[in-house]
Amino acid sequence: MTIINDNLPTSALLALKAGDEITNGNDRSGTIKNIEISETDEFLMFLFQLESSHIIVKKLKQIC
Repeated sequence: MTIINDNLPTSALLALKAGDEITNGNDRSGTIKNIEISETDEFLMFLFQLESSHIIVKKLKQIC
């Protein structure tokens, strides 16, 4: 089971797929059913849909 949060590298979040088991380390855990990735100028938002809940992770983009 993978613990996901805002501190996890973006590459690790992108490597997750349906069927993987994840947890936010607190109150939510389960098997990924679907992943939606939204992008804005400021951040990437990952929505991991689980069997009965969801986990959202926002990653700020690196601006050079």
